[in-house]
Amino acid sequence: MELQRFLMRLATGALYLGFVLLAGVFAASGAHAQQGGSVTPSRPGDSRYANPWGPSPPSSPIPFGGVAVNFKAPQASTPGLLISAYLFKPAERAKGAVVIIGAGGGVSNNREGHYARSLSSAGYMVLVVDSYGARGVQSTTEDNAAVSIFDQALDAFAARKLLIDAGNSADRIAVMGSGRGGTVALLAADRTFVRGADDKRFVIAMAISPGCIFHPLKPKPVASVFIALGDRDNIVGEARCNEWVKEYAAAGGKVISKVYRGAASGFDGDPVDIRMFNFPKIETFVDCRVDVDPDGRSVYVGQSFEESQFAALVEQMRKSCIRRGGSGYTNLTQKANVTLDLIDFLDSNFPQ
Repeated sequence: MELQRFLMRLATGALYLGFVLLAGVFAASGAHAQQGGSVTPSRPGDSRYANPWGPSPPSSPIPFGGVAVNFKAPQASTPGLLISAYLFKPAERAKGAVVIIGAGGGVSNNREGHYARSLSSAGYMVLVVDSYGARGVQSTTEDNAAVSIFDQALDAFAARKLLIDAGNSADRIAVMGSGRGGTVALLAADRTFVRGADDKRFVIAMAISPGCIFHPLKPKPVASVFIALGDRDNIVGEARCNEWVKEYAAAGGKVISKVYRGAASGFDGDPVDIRMFNFPKIETFVDCRVDVDPDGRSVYVGQSFEESQFAALVEQMRKSCIRRGGSGYTNLTQKANVTLDLIDFLDSNFPQ
């Protein structure tokens, strides 16, 4: 088993080396790769505008390589709403486990699609869930209230049921995501959230650059968690996630946190975005912390909010902790490293 894992990492590393070199060739005409001091202003409406947090025009947001499927949204308030998803079958040596990937700032072929193809090549079935398209939203980077993060969590549980109904084992399904999708994974890892969901839930949750905003006063861990953080992230920062990790572990939860040096927000994005980009309209959460009562209600500045009142909570947070303006870029080396670490984490938790 260890030999197989070593060979997998060796082969994947070689593939990424070629990928990095090729990306460097395309970027050489004016880009100073991975230099934090090189800042390019945003250019709204310009087809060359790069967005490390979501789809970068003109690239397609549809993850290449998957088969389009859909399922009914579980929310009673939106009867008949169909959520789009993309199913990636595992390689020949299937490992009998599934990973659900939730959308980050926007569904991206270069982020969600990248993870889906990488994990499926490692033997995992993968389902990428697009919580945005059916709701008429392309991205939440400028307006986090456009789609409720709790609706995204409900979509993930509905996707889990879809997979179980199709014959997949309930105890071999993981949930993951980057950015906002990582925050959804953390919600799914704690029974405090999404009341009414099956107690067993997901056995594994993996979060890349999540916004560790929601902190249960009495955590109820249910999943083994992997959190990937960037030390140059000025969108969500490290501090709140470090607090979350301590609180989750103190409650008996299994959690691994790893910091990727030189990684800013969006470090796992489009390979053309290797220069530092400034995005003045993006909402940032570095200073935000929301305590959550055991019954699932969020408490912020003395006010209590049900999960169904997410938009009202965001509006209140905008008055005090949410700021605008951040920077980010794709770090090809760390994108490769986090991908290999995710595969290792899955392999160690889903033994064959």
